[in-house]
Amino acid sequence: KNVPKCKITFSADLHPHAKEREQLEPIELSDVASKQWGHKYLPRFPGLGQVASEGFVNQQWMEGQLILVGEYFSFAWIPIGHQIFFGRPSAELTLKMLKQSKMVDFGANVDHQGSPNALAEMRAYVAKCFEETENVIDDELYVDDGELCFMMDDESYFCQDGCFE
Repeated sequence: KNVPKCKITFSADLHPHAKEREQLEPIELSDVASKQWGHKYLPRFPGLGQVASEGFVNQQWMEGQLILVGEYFSFAWIPIGHQIFFGRPSAELTLKMLKQSKMVDFGANVDHQGSPNALAEMRAYVAKCFEETENVIDDELYVDDGELCFMMDDESYFCQDGCFE
């Protein structure tokens, strides 16, 4: 909770021939657990997990492991005994979360179902995206001999603020 969303929380080398991979035997599950998860062995990969004090101070990297658990995966910070699990969200949930995230960035009320201005907020956001797209096109696009070309002289070409971050 102390590593902000814009920072890397953990990394792992998933290459089959990773240096430390040979030292990590798969985790063997009991018969009951293997029936629940559909696998007898859980592959592990070496990694590093970032931790920090509140306010993202005293951040440091420590030994960790990425563990594949069927359709899920987890990351374990070994020295502190902390583990988190991840699952793949449905396409509908992903789109809903992205929309809510962008509406919060826009300053809108996230609970659209309870908001009397939900439609107006969505229209305003779409208008902002369209305007931003037009600005980028006006700034970056020119026509030369009938071909569309993008100018990429600017070092920040691929890191622009806007609708499609």
